[in-house]
Amino acid sequence: MFLMSAGSSDFVSAAWRSEAEESKREKNGSLCCCEYVAEDSRQRSHILGCCCNCVDFDLVCTRLVTCRAIDRRNIDGMLIAFQDRLRLPWRGGAKRISPAAVAPAFIVPLMLGLATLNSNTAIVLMLTLVGFTIWGMELAKRTATRTNFFLSWLVFSVFYMIIIFEFQVPLLELAPEENYALMFFSCTALYCLYSAKALSPLNLVSAQYGTTPKDELPGIAEASSGEEQAEAQTTLQMESVLSLNDDEVVDMDTAERSGLMHGQPNICEICRKVTPRRAYHCPVCGTCVKRRDHHSYWLNCCIGERNYVWYIVGLALSEIALLLGANLTLTSICHPFMVVRPLGYPVLLPDDCSEVFEGFDLGISFVVACYALLISSYIAFILARQTFLWWKGSTLHEYKRASNAAGRNRIWSNWRAILK
Repeated sequence: MFLMSAGSSDFVSAAWRSEAEESKREKNGSLCCCEYVAEDSRQRSHILGCCCNCVDFDLVCTRLVTCRAIDRRNIDGMLIAFQDRLRLPWRGGAKRISPAAVAPAFIVPLMLGLATLNSNTAIVLMLTLVGFTIWGMELAKRTATRTNFFLSWLVFSVFYMIIIFEFQVPLLELAPEENYALMFFSCTALYCLYSAKALSPLNLVSAQYGTTPKDELPGIAEASSGEEQAEAQTTLQMESVLSLNDDEVVDMDTAERSGLMHGQPNICEICRKVTPRRAYHCPVCGTCVKRRDHHSYWLNCCIGERNYVWYIVGLALSEIALLLGANLTLTSICHPFMVVRPLGYPVLLPDDCSEVFEGFDLGISFVVACYALLISSYIAFILARQTFLWWKGSTLHEYKRASNAAGRNRIWSNWRAILK
């Protein structure tokens, strides 16, 4: 009897302690790894109940089964609920997972697997991929959307290519030193691109609120490297610029570089902040960027003053790694021929690849190599464009602004000549 009473008392005390801990946890607002606060009800929810208690989902299913019209608001509510409940267990509460970031994890291997069927399927899928990428990039630029889709596509593409190169291609009698060289260029390129991504916040123009006198403009920005903050203390002298003849074409970027705007603060028309010279507003990031070149959707960040060198070096090393990996793969699965033999090391190129689709192992290696060549072509275009801009002494943003201004002025001059 005594043992039973002691056991029951222990059970009651344990239950009391558990209830006390639960009440304390609810009072403090902490969440376990599988809990989160729902956006719609602001209540605690569990990731295992992802499809439970969703009125819009029930209405959509009911109307779909009964063949009745489905309200658009119910579809939007269902998608919002699914997006809010798609989470990953994490310490301190389940973290939300973006569907755009998860989709490439399934699209990339599915596309590569289907391309191994035959050559016609591979060509159609590669062309579809190019068209889809161009359309997605133009849509993102036109709407100024900040998305992780392209960054996730890049990450999973690199992940799957590394798996094929390291676990499939070495089985085809790849030399160890060739594999070491490929891994060196790949790891170095990934480190440079990661550094470009990590340093991107340093490009953003940060305002110093509350540190300026009352007679100065609020939100004075930090000066770029090598520039004086005294530019923000001078008066605006725009009358000299506005008094120019209407027939003259003035390129503001060229004027800034030539000293026409020297001694005047550069004020962003959107942020209404005083920014360093050659700092421009990014509609995707929502702020001004020091020496902004462009917004890279593949890294989901702006390329500017602090990460431009890392970005270019990362692209150059990526180009070397992709070309090396594609060449090693194609010369392993195809019939190669020797081009030159410098320092006793033969340089091979693929010759006949007509038998690569006879097996899945050869087919997936061939498709991944072609995929790497496709990416390397895009990177080569970017490197050629950046080399041209470096030769011109301009950034991509400044070059586009100058081209658009010149185009508009030419159109206006043509219409004025016609009307005369």
